[in-house]
Amino acid sequence: VHLIIGLLCLVTIFPFIWMATTSFKPATEVFTQGWGFIIENPTLQNFPDAFNYFPVRRWLTNSFGIAILTTIGKILISVPAAFAFSRLQFRGRNFAFAAVLATMIVPGVVTIVPNYVMVSRLGWMDTWAGVIIPSLPGVAFYVFLLRQNMLTLPQELVDAGRIDGASSLRVMIDIIIPNVKPAIAVVTILSFLGAWNQYLWPLLILKDFESKTLATGMQFFTGNQEAAQMWGPMMATAAIAAIPPLVIYAIFQKQIIGTFVSSGIKG
Repeated sequence: VHLIIGLLCLVTIFPFIWMATTSFKPATEVFTQGWGFIIENPTLQNFPDAFNYFPVRRWLTNSFGIAILTTIGKILISVPAAFAFSRLQFRGRNFAFAAVLATMIVPGVVTIVPNYVMVSRLGWMDTWAGVIIPSLPGVAFYVFLLRQNMLTLPQELVDAGRIDGASSLRVMIDIIIPNVKPAIAVVTILSFLGAWNQYLWPLLILKDFESKTLATGMQFFTGNQEAAQMWGPMMATAAIAAIPPLVIYAIFQKQIIGTFVSSGIKG
């Protein structure tokens, strides 16, 4: 069983290994015989070449900016929504929560055309707003995850705050949020990774050469005959794009798994 699992893991990480090794190879060694993992003459020149040939620095800034702002927006939406669905009593609460969850089964491609029309009419083409704002409503899973964690907290905490005269906003800020920080951290991580890795929507909205994100900008390496031969710089750019998600997941892996486990304790 362990051998099979090891082989499956090797198949999964093979493209990443090839990408990492190719980013340190000169052009003459990219397509060598065999597996191609051995680097005879390692070089770091592919990385400055990528930055010199294309505006990778600008693409990197765009990716970080869009990912960070998208994450902040989704947190500001999902945390109050989860608090309302878990601790506030109002007519139609269960129906509203079910409606929010129902959006998870709608394919994302269904909303591309109406969102594109909206962005175009608002004049948000080639802007961060055009990428960020249409992405903000996609928080159904985050609302569900946070709500499940908030339900695990004793109702007595909320009641104590009410007795002391705290408003709903104060209860959420001072009592609920400090006790669900791990879940909020996981939502932050997942939201950032989702925004960092998104490809199709930024590809449609960001038309200008320097307004691209790192994920969409890499297509230009294959867009002309000269750049198509730059396999080393191309893989160097891909390696740079893969570093933030890998580092974030490696650091917060336990928190992510623990939050998913605890979210199913109480429904």
